[in-house]
Amino acid sequence: MRHRGVGILLLVAGLLIAAVGQADAQVQTLRFLWFTDGPDRPAIEGLVKRFNDTNPDVKIEFSIVPFAELNQLLVTQASAGQAPDLARVSEPYRFFQYALDLRPHLKNAGFAKEFLDEPMKMVLGQGGEVYGIPHDLTMNGPFVNLSLFKKAGVELPKSDRATWEEWMDAAAKVRKATGVPFGAAVDRSGHRLDGFIQSYGGGFFTPDGKDVRISSPETKKAIEAFVKFHKDGTMPLDIWAGGTGYVGANQQFVNGQLVYYLSGNWQVAQFNDAIGTKFEWKAVPNGYNAQAGGMPGGKFLIAFKNTKIPDKVARLMEFLGSADAMSEYSAKAMFLPTRKDLVRQGINFPARKDDMNLFVKGIGTLPQSAYVDNYNLRFGPIANEVRDRVTQAIVGELGVDKALEMAQAKAKDLMK
Repeated sequence: MRHRGVGILLLVAGLLIAAVGQADAQVQTLRFLWFTDGPDRPAIEGLVKRFNDTNPDVKIEFSIVPFAELNQLLVTQASAGQAPDLARVSEPYRFFQYALDLRPHLKNAGFAKEFLDEPMKMVLGQGGEVYGIPHDLTMNGPFVNLSLFKKAGVELPKSDRATWEEWMDAAAKVRKATGVPFGAAVDRSGHRLDGFIQSYGGGFFTPDGKDVRISSPETKKAIEAFVKFHKDGTMPLDIWAGGTGYVGANQQFVNGQLVYYLSGNWQVAQFNDAIGTKFEWKAVPNGYNAQAGGMPGGKFLIAFKNTKIPDKVARLMEFLGSADAMSEYSAKAMFLPTRKDLVRQGINFPARKDDMNLFVKGIGTLPQSAYVDNYNLRFGPIANEVRDRVTQAIVGELGVDKALEMAQAKAKDLMK
């Protein structure tokens, strides 16, 4: 009997071990690769933890790489069939040949339609394949030093459709009345410049994205105005003629030396910390000439077809793209959402809520041409070329016509 009892115990133990092993076998690892801009790290880590806690059959292996290493690492891994299951990217078109069509695996067949149409196009294949989602956005836009406006007794333009000329005129008046060194400044960036150009109906690329329109009448009109604002002293030469590559004017704004600053929503959190109570400031709408100005930026989540757990990847994608998760992520990271419902209703940001939601509202007014430009494969080098030629026009080395003619010719070469 004693031997029989031992046998029963061994049998029970064996069954328990088998059951545990079976349970372990059902837990599958999902590799999720991320690159970080800073404040987004705790935001995404919190959501990953929540997903892990509420999905016991999935364990997310979450890893972070520097942005500089991202594209090369992913291409190398994907070409060897070893890409992660899911990754955050800035240029999804680089990976379409390795991407997973999520459509058969999504529980919500209308999931893709819940996101802004233009950013969503960036993760759609030619046959309608859904490779991922746009996960967060940034947007160009201006800030004003309210304290300086009040000190000067100058009112802000009241219309949401005030032109760049109206804003520059107001900034020049405030500068003159207060004696601060700088009236208005724009980051020395082709991206920021294109946002300015957009309001005049211009841009870098034709609507189909296959050619350039840098020397078009609309783009020329914008650049003529931009150069004029530098030559008449409204904008300082320090930013656009005082350096090479990207030059920002954020420090001049933080120091209270600048009336009007065109940059973007990524400045809000750091301005909140750096300026504190030194002076009042706020975000204001982009200039509106022929149409709204501004340019988008953003990041995407994309799934890879070498995954062995496509249904679970789709489940994580639907979770991260849900209104609840994206609202939490946007608020914590101080980013702009990509869901249509969240753009309509706004986000409960923990700081500078009105300023951030002004940018959210601005997303809805961006012209399609802004997305066409920003998401073009050749945008980076062409934007830099236009920026540098416009600098030559600002300092008088070239006339505007010649500067744009030379930028157009170089851009056509880059398009080849």
